[in-house]
Amino acid sequence: MTTSIVAGYDGSPAGEAAVWWAAAEAERRQSRLRLTYALPLPFMSSPLGVPTVPLPTERLRETAEHLLAELARRVREVWPELAVDAVVTFAGATQALLQEATTADLVVVGSRGLGEFRDLAMGSVSAHVATHASCPVVVVPPHWEPGRTGSGIVVGVDGSKRSLEAIEFAFEQAEATHSGLTVVMAWHDPVSSGPDDPLPLVYDLDVLEEESSALLAESMAGQRNQHPDVPLRAELVHGTAREVLTEAGESAELLVVGSRGLGAFRGLLLGSTSRALVHHPPCPTAIVR
Repeated sequence: MTTSIVAGYDGSPAGEAAVWWAAAEAERRQSRLRLTYALPLPFMSSPLGVPTVPLPTERLRETAEHLLAELARRVREVWPELAVDAVVTFAGATQALLQEATTADLVVVGSRGLGEFRDLAMGSVSAHVATHASCPVVVVPPHWEPGRTGSGIVVGVDGSKRSLEAIEFAFEQAEATHSGLTVVMAWHDPVSSGPDDPLPLVYDLDVLEEESSALLAESMAGQRNQHPDVPLRAELVHGTAREVLTEAGESAELLVVGSRGLGAFRGLLLGSTSRALVHHPPCPTAIVR
């Protein structure tokens, strides 16, 4: 086995959901599963607030290792042949996961966590990892349960390079899992993104819809030819990308988006649409860069 899937864990419900999703994916891919628990290095401060020597860390490490060992045991009960590694590292969660991402095929995190992962509630860890990781990142909501099935895979597109990479990822996942794939494009009236992006004085909504429809067909044409057996559906939906993808993802088994986009998806810079999906994923959500 030369591939690995990394799961960030901290004992929270979202962290455990992420591990179970990662384990199922690792089993499907015949990959190694690497459980990662990040611990901040504790320091004892002087009365003036100046950090001095680090406090003893052996007990913290032992506790984290016990949690990971117990979780690994439960995972192996379900998938006895799955290779599971467990690592405890004294570092910030973002730093630890980004380091793990350099040798991983996929990083999986919960959308909300505790401890050093507590900032996942604000999206800081998951958003930073999704923005900077060198591999795709899947963010799993706390309500996800092992064995839960959905109506297939949904991918959001806009014709940008990142969305084309998201389409490729989504087609591969759909083919490997024998799932249907819905390719979704959101379109709406022109909006200004700033003072240097003025709105057209006159525009035709019918023309905008036709152009979006043509771009949708063009976006999936290449992958459709490479994966002819994937059940495929295309949807052109009027609305904002965030609203359209959130609604589409509520019944999906996986939602896939690019890390940044154009047009209706121009916010996919983890500043609006994809950041919103990272913070509040309607289902396991893959960010592809």
